[in-house]
Amino acid sequence: MKFSRTTLATLAIMSTLVLSGISIPLVSAASNVTANVTFNFTPSAPTFVGSASAFLSGPTLVEPSTSVSTAAVTSTNLHHAAMPNLNSKPNRGADPSPLSNVPPKVNCLSGVSGCDSISLTSAASTNGNAVNAYDNLLNSQSLGALYGTVEPPDQGLCAGNGYVVEPLNQGEVQVFNSALSPVSGVIPLDSLMGLTAKGWSSGGDIMCQYDYANGGHWFITQFVSTTPEAAGGPFAGCFVGLLDGCREGIAVSVTNNPMGAYYVYFLDPNKVNSDPGAGYLLNDYAKTATTRDALQLFYDEYSLLTGALNGVQQYAFDKNALENGHVKVNVAYENMGTNANLAIPANGAFQPSPLPPSAWYQVIPAQTTDPSQYDNSNGGTGFMVASLDFLGFGDNRVATFDWTGLSALNSVGCSKCSSIEFGGSLLTGHVTYQDEGAPCLASNYATVSTFCGLGAQKVGLIPLGSNCVAYGLATGVISCPESGIASNGDGATQAFYSNGDLWTAVSTVVNQTFGKTTFEYHLGATYWDIEANNMNSGVHFGFAAQGVVTAAHEDMEFPSVAATPSSVLMSFTLSGNGGPTGADSGGFYPSSAYLMLGASNVIHVSALGASPQDGFTEYQGYSVTGADLTTRPRWGDYGQVVYDPGTGKFFFATEYIQHPNCDLTAFGKDPTCGGTRDTNANWGTSINSLSP
Repeated sequence: MKFSRTTLATLAIMSTLVLSGISIPLVSAASNVTANVTFNFTPSAPTFVGSASAFLSGPTLVEPSTSVSTAAVTSTNLHHAAMPNLNSKPNRGADPSPLSNVPPKVNCLSGVSGCDSISLTSAASTNGNAVNAYDNLLNSQSLGALYGTVEPPDQGLCAGNGYVVEPLNQGEVQVFNSALSPVSGVIPLDSLMGLTAKGWSSGGDIMCQYDYANGGHWFITQFVSTTPEAAGGPFAGCFVGLLDGCREGIAVSVTNNPMGAYYVYFLDPNKVNSDPGAGYLLNDYAKTATTRDALQLFYDEYSLLTGALNGVQQYAFDKNALENGHVKVNVAYENMGTNANLAIPANGAFQPSPLPPSAWYQVIPAQTTDPSQYDNSNGGTGFMVASLDFLGFGDNRVATFDWTGLSALNSVGCSKCSSIEFGGSLLTGHVTYQDEGAPCLASNYATVSTFCGLGAQKVGLIPLGSNCVAYGLATGVISCPESGIASNGDGATQAFYSNGDLWTAVSTVVNQTFGKTTFEYHLGATYWDIEANNMNSGVHFGFAAQGVVTAAHEDMEFPSVAATPSSVLMSFTLSGNGGPTGADSGGFYPSSAYLMLGASNVIHVSALGASPQDGFTEYQGYSVTGADLTTRPRWGDYGQVVYDPGTGKFFFATEYIQHPNCDLTAFGKDPTCGGTRDTNANWGTSINSLSP
């Protein structure tokens, strides 16, 4: 789910909508680790250190039921819903003035720095039949929910102790072994977190981590609503601004078995501070990571009264206390929205004037799944990464932040927590990025709007689109045309730390050139490898590498990156229509794909998509004018890559279209197409593994 960047506009609270190859690493090695730092945020004491008891309740010991109904769908009366979207981007007062280096330009005819090739041959092992929209519907029915399948699935992933765990929207998790065979059914998170007994419901923004400390534990987080599923769940509670309606659920397994009991805590954002909208605060887009000492948690805080963004909230909880089920848990907390030390400086044509701290969004904690790679210097360190394209003009900067002194969280009564500090740096790079995620194809970037940010997809059967009027998704037309795949813009969605390096990637429009006069616009990714050198004077950051990845004639959505000391994997959804020449036999249906950064110039398809996306968000609000900038199909809102030192493998999860869409005759008789989709959605997920 994504409610980002509302600093620049006040929006409505609820919306009904809520490769032939190619990556071109434009690598630039840093000659001096501090040479790229253009601005430092002076390390200082965080907003609060001490006991979290004022806003963190629990734990409750929950033994989840793994008995889940798998009966066929018996009713079509469930509502369908997109996760709410308060994304104020694009801020379309006027398109930004063209800049020579925005969006990044790639010479696809260059064999050295040009577009990479796409291969249908993959070394990855794949379970291409992980959870899909039909499973999501069954899960909702088993809970007596008013709402059925939702879009997007918000795909999390974690691995360890011989297991791979995939949680998704809305409120479900499935466990696999390291060979990617399922060892559980689809387990409702309402059961795992004990929500049903409380009359609460799952909200979304799923994350999970496996931590090897204290015998091994699983962390699963999501935000929850204080309203029951049968009454509409979060769509009748947290999402519409019910007083004190939102929580962040933190489930910590008692043992190293993800199918066992959990200690469950609930964070109440309304009790953390007195920010505007207190009582109606939304903890949106939460992400987690672990260090030796802490469970890091981030979320963007919104007022559900006005839609205004209060800024980023960062937490570092005493990990050991959570894993041992303690009532008293120490915490360091930084309200990035109110700290004047974190004001965002201007950046010339990209951002003509400074911005306040409340403008920060999606400042993502860096995961470190291999405990041997934790940064334990400076009293225990944790990292965060963010992009900076606030105004839509693009940017060439990336922000890095750090907690230091986190071992003090282990002190009795947080007696040593005064040593904890929060700081960071801005780095200016050679590569740029620009993607506003607007609901028009990126290929129309130069002709319709420079805010366009949808990836194209191969043409195919779309039975729901062909019946969009009958299903109440449009009026005044006979049928709805195929649209694109959302990117959500150029905010970071995952960060990873290994061997002293921070890795992250963001979506960007790319200008692909094929000679002097031929060019195409597509979605690609800008990535950074940032050295984090700990010294006596704190953490010093600088670029080790940076570049752009793009598939010639095709599009990429939701890049995720993870690393070992010797290899780096980027995964993403690959889609496209082959561009003006219809390359790649007309392009790709949304597929799971990956690239080993720095190892080859080949994008590998690990799970080939079988049809176009044919979910209701492709068509809801469709305008017959053909210039519709209101319908943003939902996809993602993120994928995940992790490294598991126990197996020596990368595991990565991406959304794609698992099954072929049936034709209109079959859809009319059975809109689940034989149990392969929900009437209103056909998304699926794949889980993949690869030995580097």
